[in-house]
Amino acid sequence: MVHHGSALENTVEAHSIPSKENQWPLRFWLLLCFVLVLGNIGVYREIFAPPVVTVSVLDAGKKNHPVLVRTPHGRTLLIDTGPDASILRALGETLPMWQRSIDAVILTDPGTLFAGGLPDVESRYAVSTRVQAGTRSVPYGASFMFGGVRIEIRAPGTLAISYGATTLSISSSTPRSTYVSDGETITQS
Repeated sequence: MVHHGSALENTVEAHSIPSKENQWPLRFWLLLCFVLVLGNIGVYREIFAPPVVTVSVLDAGKKNHPVLVRTPHGRTLLIDTGPDASILRALGETLPMWQRSIDAVILTDPGTLFAGGLPDVESRYAVSTRVQAGTRSVPYGASFMFGGVRIEIRAPGTLAISYGATTLSISSSTPRSTYVSDGETITQS
């Protein structure tokens, strides 16, 4: 009987102290749980985040400033492209590095000052729609909806972006910055 008791004690002691071989799966499961919790936090933050419109007045061009609009539904609109390839640097600083598409490009004037960077944009990004304002089909003063945001092209380089009860007027004197609207207020960041 003593012989069974010592064997039983050895078995209990062997199971109560995890071996180095058994520690790897435990570390793996703890790491997996940690990653899943972080992933869930990110998903919930995205789902429950208030819908906002982000308007970035970009630094590309001396007089005319291209404008990048990101809607609450994740659509991207570029208004004017600036005079040259400097628009690519500005877009690279503003868009996530994995984004290689722009839903629409609106040109407020066909001149080089406003549209010179268009070939460079189209070579780097897949552009779904291109609109030329100031024509018979899209005259100045025309407005249209894009992803829940109203865009009014008033003149070359001059426009109004409305979301909810807010309207942001943009012209050559608008400071280069990012503006965020939740439909009730506009903040500059």
